[in-house]
Amino acid sequence: MALSLALILLAFLCGSWPFSVWLGNLLGGTDVRQVGDGNPGATNAYRAGGVLLGLLVLILDVSKGAVPVGLAHFNLGIRGLPMYLIAIAPLLGHAFSPFLRFRGGKGLAVSFGVWIGLTLWRVPLPALLLVLFWAALLD
Repeated sequence: MALSLALILLAFLCGSWPFSVWLGNLLGGTDVRQVGDGNPGATNAYRAGGVLLGLLVLILDVSKGAVPVGLAHFNLGIRGLPMYLIAIAPLLGHAFSPFLRFRGGKGLAVSFGVWIGLTLWRVPLPALLLVLFWAALLD
């Protein structure tokens, strides 16, 4: 029980790290919340700082969902209700980040990371390939 509680808190904390805001200020000298829809996330990081910043934030946002969930699910064998709570925690951390006065982003990249953490790419990889194929057709 104590381990599950610690992992839920760790997953929330990981999800709450606002990489887009931190890296936007550090690398681009801009607040990514001032562009696009005003949310911190990879899309606005891309809009504010270009491809490199956008990709870096995307990788980190996916990772902050995948790492705690994958650790709990595959390395520690946690299942059931504790696993559900651990899987939801990074999303809640991203959406309600204490680092941003509980005003975070939408959590799309973090959701993808949670999905990876639960399935080890069995479902996300084909889905990603399909999205990339669809995006290529639209261009």
